[in-house]
Amino acid sequence: MHKVAMITIGIGTLGLILSVILFGVSANQFVSSQENVDWNDWIVYEVEGSEAILYLDEDIGYTIYVDNSYSCEEIEAEVIFKENDYYYDNCDSFYDFDNWMQIGDIDNEYSGEHQVTVNAERFILVDWTTVDGNSLENTLIGGLGCCFSIGVLAIGLTLALILKNKKTPMTQQRMTIKTDVYESDIESNK
Repeated sequence: MHKVAMITIGIGTLGLILSVILFGVSANQFVSSQENVDWNDWIVYEVEGSEAILYLDEDIGYTIYVDNSYSCEEIEAEVIFKENDYYYDNCDSFYDFDNWMQIGDIDNEYSGEHQVTVNAERFILVDWTTVDGNSLENTLIGGLGCCFSIGVLAIGLTLALILKNKKTPMTQQRMTIKTDVYESDIESNK
């Protein structure tokens, strides 16, 4: 096998092994982090009343919760920053906890003071991104690494088929052995 093909196949194999390990470990962490979360530990703001000006960090994802005595249909909210609304409805009872019901998420693109308005007597904001940590990103990186490594392996195998070691033909040297023996030489050796 050609040296370039061997190196390419080696890199692809090593990348695939590392990507599969990263993908498996981070996917397992992501799933287990969702099962054992106490969302009370991740409450960022608890607001008595229906509106507040809150500092929101662009690197954190926030979810708005209200008391579970409401229904999702009767709750409206908005999160205004520089005249843009960054709130979107997302009632998902899977993430409800204690007496709190999830009503939606904040997709804030900028850090700063946001005007948060919810038509409820009180509401909370929960940081869901810190709970997830970077396991979701690592899962995605592991998956992309697997795809890339498979591509490198395919290139290596293609190179192995195309670039065959060209064996240099051995030059054959003929040795001529002189077989003519003269009678006079034979007798003189006696």
